[in-house]
Amino acid sequence: MQYASLNEHNFLIKLEPGDDIAGFIGRFCLDHDITNATVQGIGSVDSPTLAHYSIKSKQFQEVSFEGIYEIVSLLGNVSLQGDTRLVHVHVTITDPDMHAFGGHLVHGTCSATAELVLTSYPTKFTKKPNDKIGLSVWDLPSQP
Repeated sequence: MQYASLNEHNFLIKLEPGDDIAGFIGRFCLDHDITNATVQGIGSVDSPTLAHYSIKSKQFQEVSFEGIYEIVSLLGNVSLQGDTRLVHVHVTITDPDMHAFGGHLVHGTCSATAELVLTSYPTKFTKKPNDKIGLSVWDLPSQP
């Protein structure tokens, strides 16, 4: 992994083959004391697992893909859940025939490279469980 700091809140990050993408984002934020952030990126991923959430069943359906896929879009955020950095990342990937698949990135290792832009925020917003939808969501202040 290599990174460059553009300023105190913006980082360019280059992952290496074998780096766990979501795991790396969480470790980077922990190492740099980042509690809230957004992340975007492109690159390639080896044998990713994606998930789709059903509001009816309140469960994720996971699908694992074998082989190398292009990451044509990676978008996500980082927030706190307790003392843990919760990384929430979605991706769109394409196979060699240019068929696209997308969803929540459960797991994926960088195959050739992944180039990320991470923007940190000087906040400590948290996510809390929401029983109605079955997910942890941002706990933001109510507005009048």
